[in-house]
Amino acid sequence: MKRLITTAMLAALAVAGFMRVARAQDQDPPLEPRVLAYDKGPAKIDVSKYPAPLQKSYKLFLAKCGHCHTPARAINCDFVLDDEWERYVKRMMRKAGSYITPDEGKAIYEFVVYDSKTRKKDLYDKKLKEAGKPGSDR
Repeated sequence: MKRLITTAMLAALAVAGFMRVARAQDQDPPLEPRVLAYDKGPAKIDVSKYPAPLQKSYKLFLAKCGHCHTPARAINCDFVLDDEWERYVKRMMRKAGSYITPDEGKAIYEFVVYDSKTRKKDLYDKKLKEAGKPGSDR
């Protein structure tokens, strides 16, 4: 009887340890202070002058991106170049629980790229020039 109780206790401890490791692997690493600063900035954009399809994409952006983190993080981050946004949107689409479809990902990508070229134009031009990409001579 003692052997059975000992075996059951060891099995319970092993399962508890496995579950703790599994939970730790699912957690995101702590955020850098730079990223936390983005969360403290404005959480909305005035898109009233944006083309109508992009105004619609903005609502999608708020809903989908706000599901996992504050919309302010994406609004205030220093991503502005097309390839930066492409990598980031694809990464967010792969995150468990994001439920961003390929069509939604495309609409979000188109919105953030347009927004970067409009609202963050100075940073966009600076990064474009630093990267030596075409269009950097504006």
